[in-house]
Amino acid sequence: MPTRTALLEEVIPLTLDGYAYSGRVVHQPDARMAPVVLVGGAFQHQNAWGRLEQGFLESATVITVDLPGWGDADRLPARYGFDFLAEALDQLLSKVAPSPVNVLGGSYGSAVAYQWVRDHPGRAERLGLVGTMSHLADHVRARVERTLVMAEQGRRAEFVDCVIETMLCVSPLVTVSRRSAIARCLSRALYDMTPDDLAKYKENSQRLLSCSRLPGGPSVRVPALVTTGEHDPLSTPALSREAAARLADARFTTFKDADHLVHLERPAELVDLMTRFFRGDPLVGLDYCHPVERVRHRAPMDTLPSPRPSNEP
Repeated sequence: MPTRTALLEEVIPLTLDGYAYSGRVVHQPDARMAPVVLVGGAFQHQNAWGRLEQGFLESATVITVDLPGWGDADRLPARYGFDFLAEALDQLLSKVAPSPVNVLGGSYGSAVAYQWVRDHPGRAERLGLVGTMSHLADHVRARVERTLVMAEQGRRAEFVDCVIETMLCVSPLVTVSRRSAIARCLSRALYDMTPDDLAKYKENSQRLLSCSRLPGGPSVRVPALVTTGEHDPLSTPALSREAAARLADARFTTFKDADHLVHLERPAELVDLMTRFFRGDPLVGLDYCHPVERVRHRAPMDTLPSPRPSNEP
């Protein structure tokens, strides 16, 4: 459902290379920390952050965006990489947030957030990445390719089931908060996808398949916190932790009783963790996640083997 707020809301229409998109700012006049920029995943719209946005608005102005290829923005061909999306994000932030911001990238949007922060040192105070990965593991590539075939052939029921099994932990042996309700909502949203939505999914997925690793070059040097659900079958904890090791000053943890959709399953807890991090507060004694650890920086060639996804035996 679209976010509702009594605070001042501003929508900024933009174009880049002929592709229309927009940003959105919800101003908090009594902000106690730098603005929080939310860059969402493949199915996340700028006006649908719900409880996550409301939580951050208690202490900060919140900036959201429908980048080209997202939400109500124009469809973006897959030949445009994450660097183009980072440029689009920069165009928005140059207009609405000239001072440093805190950036939170989720899932697909984590690659955009990472690239923007890396390419614009000094523009970000801190970086949060949720459900990210250092590289596209074989099990992820296979599932994404399978969903593209199903979508192309109009096999909607199989497409829906495959996407759900890719993003949610379906094992009955583990506990995931709000799993049934979120599975129903995601299923309904996938069945309701329009032809334009499916076309955007196709282009975004092909972009992911062709840009299968975090961008090379200098590492992100601002303080960073990488997290995901402990049962995430997509960006598994091992893949997320490996992504954290690519950052110069990184912390890592996993949320208890959550999978890839931690922002829906444990929104209040995610807001609490990230607000503490953005403010520079101690990240100790938090019962909703595993102990937050400092991650030793590693060069990109020092990779870990691809882990087995938690949905497999």
